[in-house]
Amino acid sequence: MLARIVRESLTRGRRRKLLSGVSVALGITVATTLATLALDVGDKVSRELRSFGANISVTPAADSLPIAIDGLDFRPQAAGGAFLAEADLKNLKKIFWRNNIVAFAPFLFAPGRVQDRDAILIGSWFDRELQVDRSEAFRTGLRKLHPAWKVRGEWPPDTDSAAGCLVGRRLAAKLGVGPGEAVTVRLASAARSAGVSPREGAATASLLVRGILETGGPEEDQVVVPLSVLQKMTGLEGKVRSIQVSALTKPEDAFASSDTSKLSPEEFDRWYCSPYVGSIAYQIRQAIPGAEAKPVYQVAETEGKILGQVGMLMAVLAAAALVTAALAAASMMLATVLERRAEIGLLKALGATDAHVAAIFLSEALAIALLGGALGSVAGSVLARRLAETIFGSPAGLHWVIFPAALTLAVGITLVGCAIPLARGLKISPAVVLRD
Repeated sequence: MLARIVRESLTRGRRRKLLSGVSVALGITVATTLATLALDVGDKVSRELRSFGANISVTPAADSLPIAIDGLDFRPQAAGGAFLAEADLKNLKKIFWRNNIVAFAPFLFAPGRVQDRDAILIGSWFDRELQVDRSEAFRTGLRKLHPAWKVRGEWPPDTDSAAGCLVGRRLAAKLGVGPGEAVTVRLASAARSAGVSPREGAATASLLVRGILETGGPEEDQVVVPLSVLQKMTGLEGKVRSIQVSALTKPEDAFASSDTSKLSPEEFDRWYCSPYVGSIAYQIRQAIPGAEAKPVYQVAETEGKILGQVGMLMAVLAAAALVTAALAAASMMLATVLERRAEIGLLKALGATDAHVAAIFLSEALAIALLGGALGSVAGSVLARRLAETIFGSPAGLHWVIFPAALTLAVGITLVGCAIPLARGLKISPAVVLRD
């Protein structure tokens, strides 16, 4: 009986019910789109933000130990052991949050001369495949660490046999060199005062300019050479001066900045197992002997603010869409109750309870909610896929867990919207409406 009454009820006022169903579908479409983007594109947004550069800097721990007497700094000089072992870099991919390490690159610096001009020589990896263990290899280097850097020409290989270099844009203009030309690079006399002890005859190298580097920073006045080349020139084989790490991190909150020495074991485990920039830096310090890892807070905080604002914007848009859908459902129910006042009075006069009357109207609303929720979920998934492909170049995945959540949400907002109009309808007196 109830099913027949609901079925016949749905055939009346079709236009009004159609508009209500469309409103619910549109609200669920927006919510599903934003939920899919939040689940699938969060990492993609973080990876796009990684073009800002490294957010963790790793240096020798000795550099952070100030030893000053009478105003003189007695910290270890370059040759005094303030280096990190290049062989330890593979440990970065063995920490708990190893999958969050997007890229890293070692650095070695030395004062030098290119042709007849002074310039800082930077040794690093350009595009290196690092063998982490027997079954895993990880490709990293400057090309992956700084995707926003522009190179006019090509990136040099990391091999000594085809040694090339990148010359900063401003320095290249002063030297009058371009891609394909050879330059002579040698250590400056200042390198000895910095503690560098070059091998006999190795302090000079002839390199081919593979590309002109544009960064908008100090690198445009410098020369970037393969790490192995600068290590040989300086006699520092197997050593690096610093490491820059790019990691996907969780936006900082109050708990992220907690003093770890004051945390309980349970709180420390929660902090350690959260991808905060501080917790990843802590794990890096444990993984690399003699290293001090510090977050680059300017980059980390900028990323956190952007992600937080994007998340807030998504939440506001989803809430607005759902409230609109609930108001549409309320409007539909109010119009239906007013239109069927006589029917409600007749049902009550025949002995129907408030529960029986409510069941009829709620079943009708439930059918509209389920249909609108299903259509909205499908449309939202398709829209999220297209948006992700347009913005990030790769489509968002299909998350089937969103479908039941969307149906539940559609039913919830519809029932909430119908609650007040239906409560008013149940107060209708049979004697009053039947007399009229």
